[in-house]
Parts: sequence; structure tokens; C-alpha cells
Amino acid sequence: MLQLVPTAQMDEATRRQMRVSRKRFRLARLLHSTEEILSLAQQGDWDAVEKLEKLRQLELAACFSEADNDDSKEVIEALAALVHMNREITRLVGQAKQDLVKRQHADERRQQIARSYQSTDRHIPD
Repeated sequence: MLQLVPTAQMDEATRRQMRVSRKRFRLARLLHSTEEILSLAQQGDWDAVEKLEKLRQLELAACFSEADNDDSKEVIEALAALVHMNREITRLVGQAKQDLVKRQHADERRQQIARSYQSTDRHIPD
């Protein structure tokens, strides 16, 4: 059975425990959304990545807005996982940018070649 406890009657230890629980819940949500973003980045769905990243930034701000000094093993492991996934997302974004630049250069070369053929085609007498 769930019992409601008035805030005024909570002691400091209970309030601290509630803050820690709230942070752990936010960290769990943050890990989930980061995993989702990583999966989308691996698939190359950059529109979805951008959309979810904006929401994740809000989650990050909420998660770390309170100082609670929770240095538990779970929190440290969650933070390490977040850092690892962020590095992988950053690597994938960098790779996608490089690929895009290469495609743009290839398109520009094809356009130059097409223009070159068109200009030489006009100069050939019938």
C-alpha cells in the first residue's frame, strides 16, 4: 500500500534520498535516450538524431541541476556509459560530415565535367 507523507514532516535524510532517487531516474532516462540517439546515428537518421538531441539536452540540464553528491557505483557507471556513448555519437557525426563533404566534392567534379563536355560539344563543327 502506498502512503503519502507530507513534505513538512520529512527529515533531511528522506529528502536527500528522494533527490538521489530522482537523479537516478533521470540518469536512467538519459541513458535510454542516449542509446536511442546512438542507434539512430548508426543508422544515419540524422533528422531523428537532431530532434532527440534537443530533448536530451533538456534531460541533461534537469539531471545535473541539483547538487546531490551521489557518488554511488551506479551513478559513476551511468556517467561512464554516457561519456562512452557520447564519444561514439560524436565520432559518427564526424564521419557523416566527412562523407557528406566527399559526396559534395564528387558532385562538383561531375558538374564540372558535364560543363566541360557541353562547352567542347558547342565548339565541334558539324
